[in-house]
Amino acid sequence: SNIVFATFKNNLKSRSLQKKFVEDQGLMDILAPNRTPETRDIEILEGFSTMIKAENVKNGEGISVSIEWEDPKFAAKLVNDYVDFFDIETIRGLSADARDSIASQIRDIEYTIGSKKQMERVRREDEIRDIENSIFSKREMAKKQREDEIKKIENIIKSERQMAKLRREDEIKKIENTIK
Repeated sequence: SNIVFATFKNNLKSRSLQKKFVEDQGLMDILAPNRTPETRDIEILEGFSTMIKAENVKNGEGISVSIEWEDPKFAAKLVNDYVDFFDIETIRGLSADARDSIASQIRDIEYTIGSKKQMERVRREDEIRDIENSIFSKREMAKKQREDEIKKIENIIKSERQMAKLRREDEIKKIENTIK
């Protein structure tokens, strides 16, 4: 796709990937056969960077990679290896990006699931608490009703006993009055 091709073109210009290519291919001695300990790697790599050309094709739908070298067979092999190397590096980079993106999405989904599970757990705990409160409230009401009913019955019994006591006392007074 366009993203892959654009990434490939950007990678062709990457100095760090060019350095990796030169090192992987063992090209330092070939690029600078007369190098001395004072010759800096950066100078050799900059020289390579100017030798290799990556240019857009006229219609913009492709890219041309070339290198100037005395041996045309070596130049062709070097260009083919260069393109293959950057193909692989581009695929590696994009694959790593895709893996990272997928891993990030998985973490987001796991977090969302965890959040939803936590919300469901809290909702369930709230429902249980509401049910327990309702049960407690109904037990308290039933207990109060029983206590009221017991008091009512106790009052009736007390009243009945007092009435019976008064009747007995009245009977006793009647009997005492008849005896006198």
